[in-house]
Amino acid sequence: MQLGLSVLLTVQPCSAAENRSETTTTTTTTTTTTTTTAEAATERPLSYVNRAILLELIKLARFNIRFHQEANRHQKWRTYLYASGREAGTAVSLASSLIDLKQRIRGLDDPSLISRNAQKNAVITSLIGNSISGSASGLELAQNSFMMFRARKLGYSPGASLAFVKKIVTTTDALFSERAQIIQRSPANLEARRNFYNLEELLMRRIRQQLLFEYCNWSCHSRDLAWRENIFYSLDTLQNFTRVSASIVGLKGFSQPNLGGAVAISTVVANSTATINPILASLVGLSLRKYQHRKLARELQIERPATTDYSLVELAMNSKELPEETETKLLQEVALLGDQSDRLDRALDRENGDIERYRRVAQQQTIAGPLIGMTSIPGAVLGTVAFYNYQANRDATNKMLFAGRLSTLSGQTYAIIQTPATIIAGAVKARKLKKAGQHPAQLLDARLKNLAILEEKLRMTAP
Repeated sequence: MQLGLSVLLTVQPCSAAENRSETTTTTTTTTTTTTTTAEAATERPLSYVNRAILLELIKLARFNIRFHQEANRHQKWRTYLYASGREAGTAVSLASSLIDLKQRIRGLDDPSLISRNAQKNAVITSLIGNSISGSASGLELAQNSFMMFRARKLGYSPGASLAFVKKIVTTTDALFSERAQIIQRSPANLEARRNFYNLEELLMRRIRQQLLFEYCNWSCHSRDLAWRENIFYSLDTLQNFTRVSASIVGLKGFSQPNLGGAVAISTVVANSTATINPILASLVGLSLRKYQHRKLARELQIERPATTDYSLVELAMNSKELPEETETKLLQEVALLGDQSDRLDRALDRENGDIERYRRVAQQQTIAGPLIGMTSIPGAVLGTVAFYNYQANRDATNKMLFAGRLSTLSGQTYAIIQTPATIIAGAVKARKLKKAGQHPAQLLDARLKNLAILEEKLRMTAP
């Protein structure tokens, strides 16, 4: 980059009055000075344009990091708070199942031995457990909504972020065009530097492409995560409070037996929703990710730079044709900026996936969630069959409900074990990453510091 610009500060153009009063010798000297000034002016715009391009790229890189940090902000305490709520709700529901199961076992030979008061206590306990679980999901949904509102206010909404990135692209396109015109007008003594200029532009364009790919990747991930979580929390809140409603109606059913059908059907609906919820949430998230990708593909060039372009980084680090030591160092730092962007993307893709999977206690994982939900469906179905077909046969009804309760109990037991296991595994993973300096938060902070250092160096080289 053309950084030796002090000559521009010492050479001053002559005024019109002085030109008219000077002799022929003075006129010749003035002509020479003007020529020198023109040659220097050729270098000044090029160095200015180079710095302007790099500053725009730094601005885009910094925006990407802030977008990644703010668009789906998830405080650490939320994971533990939600896990505690889920664990408490599941534990109380498990207690309800044990109370009811005890009475079913007691009445296997003689249904008249079943205590109505104990059954009422089981229903009340279930009501409390589902209320806790539903409130935990509702609180997460409210917090996500608040964070989305906050991100929108900061300018990280899908529309505002895309507009910002497109503005950067437009600005850099204009600067690249201006740069090409300046190089084309270069005097003969700068011809030897054209290889350097071409390498410089290739590197800057490669960095911009990498940053655009990075923005697209993180934007698609943001939409996927937001919709996946919010769909899950919404349906989980709905199904838990549907069970709460069923429990309230069930309490009235002790005095009005005809309400048992409504209770059974409501429970089937709630348990079916719990089963399909993780799958549906994942499908919606995936669909929104693809939609966002198609949308950005129409607006931006979002392909990841080819791996063969890494030869540019090596060439910049080992080139023998760079004209000045200062330019050599800056070009190498520019090359490293692109290389670090790509390495950071790959590391974040890997580590973020692990961390999000561990903190995804809400979904209980895409596979485990449906399995847990499916264990509760047999009990609801058997309860419905028993009410409509065997209402008069207490012995058959009790045995069917006993079998259904066993299935429900197995799912609740698995859920209550898996939640702390997932949280502990996530904490261990995060601790290892932090110890190695590879935690996503550490990588992003380190990159912000590197960008600040590079930006300061670029501004210090300004004339």
